[in-house]
Amino acid sequence: MAKVFFTSDLHFGHKNLCEGLRGMTAEESDALIISNWNKVVSKRDIVYVLGDITMEKYKNIKDYISKLNGHIRIIGGNHDNARCCHEYRDLGITVMGFLIYKNYICTHIPVHESQLEGFAGNIHGHIHKQGEIEGLGRYSPPTLDPTKYYNVNTEFHSFTPIEFEQIEKEFTHADTN
Repeated sequence: MAKVFFTSDLHFGHKNLCEGLRGMTAEESDALIISNWNKVVSKRDIVYVLGDITMEKYKNIKDYISKLNGHIRIIGGNHDNARCCHEYRDLGITVMGFLIYKNYICTHIPVHESQLEGFAGNIHGHIHKQGEIEGLGRYSPPTLDPTKYYNVNTEFHSFTPIEFEQIEKEFTHADTN
């Protein structure tokens, strides 16, 4: 049976982000993400990427995608510009603005708490580990209620997609504390 995974903020080929936030070259980051992805994702699995596969570098998308196992579906992120989305669609990849999956709302940027009514929680990306944001300098990521929000940014999960069952367990565990 196919498994379902989530991840976000791969930022393939983004030199400044990889060096500044991840402490590695873009090439090292790309290779690590591809290797870790293919260790856990089979060809029949589904992976929802909650935004930012690249950093507006649409010319390299086909090369990156061709190296990844599974059926990829994308929630557009703030760096998935129109040209990137056309490239995804040309590769037969579904691109969405958001997704409701098993009563979780899945987005790139976390939704406002008022938008969670009726949902089990928000699976999201966008928030990186402490680092630099263009024009803002150093920042500390906001702390979101773990009973309502789950960040699938690859930086928080050893640069590996996380299986939905694990996300659901962590939501349930956070809810009982």
